[in-house]
Amino acid sequence: MINKLIILNLLLISQVYAADAGQMVFDAFENSEEIVKDIKDVDKEDGSAGFLADSVTISEDAIEQSDEIDPFLPVTKQSITEPTERDELLDQGQRVIGDASIPQDRLVEANDRELFKRVSKHQSSSFSFYYVQDSYDVKDQRGIFKRTYVDDSGALSGGSLLISWEKTFYNSWVNLGWGANFGAGLSQGRGTFIDGERSDTDFSLWTIPVELGLTVELPVSSWFDLAIEAGPGVLGLYQVRSDFEKGAKGKRRRQVGTGYYAEAKFKLSLSNIFTRSAFSFYSEYGISNATLDIIARMQDYGNFQDDITISGQSLGIGFTFDYL
Repeated sequence: MINKLIILNLLLISQVYAADAGQMVFDAFENSEEIVKDIKDVDKEDGSAGFLADSVTISEDAIEQSDEIDPFLPVTKQSITEPTERDELLDQGQRVIGDASIPQDRLVEANDRELFKRVSKHQSSSFSFYYVQDSYDVKDQRGIFKRTYVDDSGALSGGSLLISWEKTFYNSWVNLGWGANFGAGLSQGRGTFIDGERSDTDFSLWTIPVELGLTVELPVSSWFDLAIEAGPGVLGLYQVRSDFEKGAKGKRRRQVGTGYYAEAKFKLSLSNIFTRSAFSFYSEYGISNATLDIIARMQDYGNFQDDITISGQSLGIGFTFDYL
């Protein structure tokens, strides 16, 4: 009998604690009804009434309005898209960050050559700079240009330095792109008189080409590519002579001609030779391929104010950096 009384007391105690759950039990106070009434009647400072369960009634209009409200923001597009091939390539070989215990030069493990094979034929843009010899044929009506900048014993033909930017819009077994070239070249020499006597006047001639072209590139292998490029352009000539005072009329002569150009390139992959450096360049700068370019260039420019044509072929050498 005593055991049954103990069990009954334990059950009653557990029910009290379960019902309590850390809440105020008003029935435990003698004046509990007054406390409840005070809480219902007292307004808070912000104007809202004290709240007890079952003390607030909600109108049917409020319920209908709440049903019309969408608790979620509208989805106008997919929040998760499938990664493209370019996204997967960009995920390769990136630096591991966020853990101080990992050395700064630690890279995600990958085989350099295998990674290069994946990324080398994919580029979105390219940057090139190259040097071209000044070996074009220059013709003018009286042969002054040739005597001054070619035949003179002190003549200097510095060639041209060209900078090129290209945007690739198609990547496959052949890469197609468009781009622009900008450059400058310098030639210097002494003037000559009509009778052939050498003058003391020094002449400097700047050539400034600006060109737009289309490029077709054939990725023959991971070791080299073949590319051709052609398009229209303008060529500015800026000549300065030393025998006139600064600001004097005729000291400087400017003129612009029009024409076209074409280039053929043999591009040897440096990234495939120096894979360790190529992996670092890719991780740091997104350079998917770096090439050494051997260039054969042809151009034909005329329609200058003076009767001059600059045409012929020349050779050059440079570098190209492809960006993924």
